[in-house]
Amino acid sequence: MSSRCPYAHAAVVQPDPCTDYLALKEVAPVHRDEVLGVWFITGTEQVGELIRHPALSSAWPERGRTVLHDGADAANAGGRTADTVRRWFMFNDGTRHKTLRGLVAPLFSASRLARLRPFVEEQIDDMFTGRPGRIDVMADLAVPLSSRVICRVLGLPAEIAPRLEGWSQDIAALLVADYLPEVSRRGDLALSQIQHAVGAALGSPDLPPDSGLALLKKAQESGEADEADIEAIAGLIVYAGFETTSTFIGKALRSVLHAGAWRDLRSADPATAVEELLRFDTSVRQIARVATAPITLDGQRIEAGDLVLLMLGAANRDPGAFADPDALRLDRSIRKHLAFGQGQHYCLGAGLARMEVQIVIEKISRAWQDVRLVEPPTTRLHFGIPVLERLELEVS
Repeated sequence: MSSRCPYAHAAVVQPDPCTDYLALKEVAPVHRDEVLGVWFITGTEQVGELIRHPALSSAWPERGRTVLHDGADAANAGGRTADTVRRWFMFNDGTRHKTLRGLVAPLFSASRLARLRPFVEEQIDDMFTGRPGRIDVMADLAVPLSSRVICRVLGLPAEIAPRLEGWSQDIAALLVADYLPEVSRRGDLALSQIQHAVGAALGSPDLPPDSGLALLKKAQESGEADEADIEAIAGLIVYAGFETTSTFIGKALRSVLHAGAWRDLRSADPATAVEELLRFDTSVRQIARVATAPITLDGQRIEAGDLVLLMLGAANRDPGAFADPDALRLDRSIRKHLAFGQGQHYCLGAGLARMEVQIVIEKISRAWQDVRLVEPPTTRLHFGIPVLERLELEVS
């Protein structure tokens, strides 16, 4: 079950789909970019140590800046991105992070996911019904599935689902390129539109009583969180729940085709295959932290106030942690990887993402005996953020 074949399309030879960040492995695992003034951490051991380090804060939208922000408009002098984003529990530490995360943690419990599973299976079956011999993985599967599932989890009306893709792409750009006025404008608009949709759903008599928004509404009424935090949490789930899962579905199938491993996928254990696919092309390639005190690692000194990028994707391809890491082995037994982070900020929706992709693999590997790419995958840049836009397959 080991293969590293190029994309199977005529005579076209495509590079590793992760080649854009794998070059970082050629430098030291703790490396400072002197132009940007940012630290890049690429080694599995080093990322694992820093991701739990008490002197690294997740509140980089409030504290972390690069030289690109120094020349930006002073309107964001009080912090990067937007106030709503700075309220996301993933960008907070300590008690505040634990309290806000705890409000929605029940939505992603094993029992909740078990109750959600039939809905996911039903949606996938519906997408395959009457499907001709071609499918665009992103437009016909990954995007609609992820958006419908998140709307179901939160209790947003189904007609909101088609809007999640545009919102998420603009927010993703905001998290990286907020020094660009157009990115800030579009990101702020997306956040405000999400808040409007959330507010309308919270005030609706049709709000499902077991939904995420109903849970948040009770938390607000009991005084556990204020209105701004409720809107922020809902916005975070809309963005992170949709964007990371839809991206992973596309990347997972792209990786299988890149490696010429479709037959291996059909005979692989879905749970084992998902972990290897997460490692091979990590959906969230990097996370940021800002140092609150000096840290010495591998002979390098990170100063207080420095922005640190933990490169999860590169760390998951570290030859010191994984044998032959650039090969996709769908039967690889992985003790742990960094695709969902580690520690108290471990991805809250990891179980949901795993479940969705496992079901996708189970169903399509049974339904499709053979698959080939109609043309090489299409990736476009959305304000510098690579978006897997098209992955068209011919199936039998």
